[in-house]
Amino acid sequence: MSRQQLFRLPDGTVAYLEMHSVAQILKDKGLDPAGDAQAFHTRNVLRRIVKYMPFRSGMTIKVTVAQTDPRKPEIVTNTPYARFLFHGRLMVGDETGSPWARRGETKHVVDKALSFDRTKNPKAGPRWDRAVSAAEGRAMAADLQRYLNRKR
Repeated sequence: MSRQQLFRLPDGTVAYLEMHSVAQILKDKGLDPAGDAQAFHTRNVLRRIVKYMPFRSGMTIKVTVAQTDPRKPEIVTNTPYARFLFHGRLMVGDETGSPWARRGETKHVVDKALSFDRTKNPKAGPRWDRAVSAAEGRAMAADLQRYLNRKR
């Protein structure tokens, strides 16, 4: 805790201010990058974003939920096919020109949009981060504000 002199009155009285650092105050309130507020917000986004992700067998969503750490400000989907699903564009191998690339072959994006099966997730499509933000951003911000108000 730091102590700082604020002012001295003419009669000799001295006023001091003692307070924690800004980083410590943020940590105490759960507002640091690994705090309670971050964990709440990441779980809230994760709960809502699955409605915008492609769903055929559900594995992409299950992997996303399993790989995402709520204490970090990111949603993780680390699978070989996640990149082209996320961007909504077909990717083909550099050598074969096929979506089924050989082992070790690099792929590049071509200008052909993927068609998403929307029977189980009607809102599914590419760039699900932007979709959830546009559709439910205000609701997520309100949820976080209510959470922070309860913590006071």
